[in-house]
Amino acid sequence: MFEGSYVWTKTIDDGTSYQDSTNARTSRAVSSVDVPHRLIFSGVYELPLGRGRQIGGGMSKLLDTVIGGWQTNGVYNLQSGSALGISANNTAGIFTEAIRSNSNGKNPSLEGDAHGRLDRWFDTSVFSQPAAFTLGNVSPLVANLRNHYIHNLDMSVFKHFQIRESLKLQFRAEAFNSLNRVRFSGPNTSVTGGANFGKVTAQSNDPRQVQFGLKLIW
Repeated sequence: MFEGSYVWTKTIDDGTSYQDSTNARTSRAVSSVDVPHRLIFSGVYELPLGRGRQIGGGMSKLLDTVIGGWQTNGVYNLQSGSALGISANNTAGIFTEAIRSNSNGKNPSLEGDAHGRLDRWFDTSVFSQPAAFTLGNVSPLVANLRNHYIHNLDMSVFKHFQIRESLKLQFRAEAFNSLNRVRFSGPNTSVTGGANFGKVTAQSNDPRQVQFGLKLIW
């Protein structure tokens, strides 16, 4: 059995923290939960191996106990990263609300593999600190400036051992982030971050984790 879904969305949010509370329209931007693309695929597959099956249908009960009746399942998730916002300091944010940077209007996104962009996740030259007592012109979140995307596959294999007519033992081996893919944390997004501005310095997911389990079913 296999199931899959693909979602394309675009979410717009007026924001809840305004840089200029007298002009809420300047805070219009994509939402912090905006995910333009998301693919989820899940499936369960029983191997055609063992007594009464396509392969090895006549094998002995002892051999079938060891290699027959195994199943595998998995959940695959491919998802866009969330949008980034570029902040500043010591400008004219009204009533200590959000303080945002200036942009020169150029496209800040950079192409290429994530591993090659850790020291410069985006074009930092696009953004700058506004002059004192002025408001930055950047929206709360920049739609084409995103965190690292999600690319994850969780998998497991399992088998039922019949102990009695009403009692079964299930063995499971599960691998989370089975491909051991890294997902990096967001970059430093403050124009006053100095040498760290635009740099990625951490990982946001866990390395591959494997666990084994036994479960009695009656």
